[in-house]
Amino acid sequence: MIRRATASDLPELSELCYQTVSIHAPQYYTPAQTKMWASFALDTDHFRHFILDVTTFVAVDDSEILGFAGIGEEGHITSAYVRQDCIRQGVGSRLMLSVLDYAQKQDMQRLYAEASEFSLGLFQKLGFRLYDTEVVDRQGVAFERYLVERYLD
Repeated sequence: MIRRATASDLPELSELCYQTVSIHAPQYYTPAQTKMWASFALDTDHFRHFILDVTTFVAVDDSEILGFAGIGEEGHITSAYVRQDCIRQGVGSRLMLSVLDYAQKQDMQRLYAEASEFSLGLFQKLGFRLYDTEVVDRQGVAFERYLVERYLD
């Protein structure tokens, strides 16, 4: 089931984000990058805004959240995270299809995101094109991100 995130979801979403990054990022990122990225989920105030200042969808099973994806009013996809033990099981695709459906209903023309090394494939699978890369600094730690976009009909 896909539904919108609520404030009561924040602790579980934070833990999901922290665990997924901590477990899977080391395959693609340095220890310093992994630590910096994972720590983002522990910044309660920032994480609250990250989830609730945009439209965030959550995928849930009987009792647990399996993943989440967020989109801002201007078409910026702000998040796409799947619980570390549910990766490559279709959860990310279902979430992103909900994001795409929402964007179409809101008459958004262009969607864009800054994809990580391990989310790039998901975006490309759903018709996003890589148009550039950028390097950003997060508290002295550099990250390369993939800039992706998709125009809607």
